[in-house]
Amino acid sequence: MFSAFRGAIFAFVSGVALISVASQFPGMRAASEEARIFNAENADLFGEDPYFYTQLKLKEVDASGNGGYAVISVDGVEQQLQAGDVLVPPCLSLSRVLKDAVLLDHCGSYAFLSLRESVASVAAMKLRVLSARVGDLVEREPNVVDLRGNVGVRRLVSDYRHRLYDRPLSLLGAINVDVVSGEEGREYYISPGRDKLIFPALALEPSDRIRALNGVDLSGGQSLTEVYERLDDVSHMAITIERNREDWVVMVDFEPIEAGMK
Repeated sequence: MFSAFRGAIFAFVSGVALISVASQFPGMRAASEEARIFNAENADLFGEDPYFYTQLKLKEVDASGNGGYAVISVDGVEQQLQAGDVLVPPCLSLSRVLKDAVLLDHCGSYAFLSLRESVASVAAMKLRVLSARVGDLVEREPNVVDLRGNVGVRRLVSDYRHRLYDRPLSLLGAINVDVVSGEEGREYYISPGRDKLIFPALALEPSDRIRALNGVDLSGGQSLTEVYERLDDVSHMAITIERNREDWVVMVDFEPIEAGMK
C-alpha cells in the first residue's frame, strides 16, 4: 500500500511540476570524456544509464539584438553562446535567451537557468545529461509561458511544494494523472481534479502530457525519484508539456523555503 501511495505522490509531482575540476585540465578532461563515451557505448551491456552529470552556471546574459547571447560555465569552462548553440553534445543546447535567464533544451526536455541565482552565488545547477541520442529527436521551437512574475502563481506552487513534503495526503486528487507505459517509457497525461485553480493558473489544458521537469525526462524509471529528491531545493522550474504535437514550456518561481514555512 505504501509503494502505491508513493507512486501516486511521484505521479502528482510529475503532473504538477511544482514541479568539474577535470574539465579545466587536459589530462583529466580526456579521462572524463573517455569515461563518458564508455558509459554510453556499454550502457546495455553493463546496465548503466547513458548519462553523465554536468555543472551549469549562468555568468552573463544579454537579451538585446539578434537573439542576444549568454555566457555559461559548463563544468568550470565558460562559453559564450547564442540561441541554437550546443553546450554539451549531443543535444544540450541554448534554446532561448531571456532578460535575466536562459532556457536550455536537453534533447527536447527544457531546463531553466537563472542569472539571479548565479549572482547570489548559489551553487551551479547539476544536470544529468544524455551522452548519446536515444531515438529520433524532432527539432522544434517551444511555445514559452513565463509566469515567473505572477505573485499568485508563485504562492500557489510554493504551497503545493510544502504540502508535498509536509502533508502529501492533502494533494491526492488535486489533479488527475493517467500513466501510460509504452516502448519509450512512461507517459504522464493530466486532467483537472478537485483543485479548480491550478489548471488555469499554470495555463494547463486537459490531456496535456507532462514530458519533463527542469530538464529531467520523465519517461525513465528513476526520473520521478530524482525530481522528488531535488524539488525542495529549487527556486524555479521549467515544465515541458506536449500538446497537439507542439512543445510548451511553463516557467514558474517558488518562494524561498524559509519564507514559506514561517
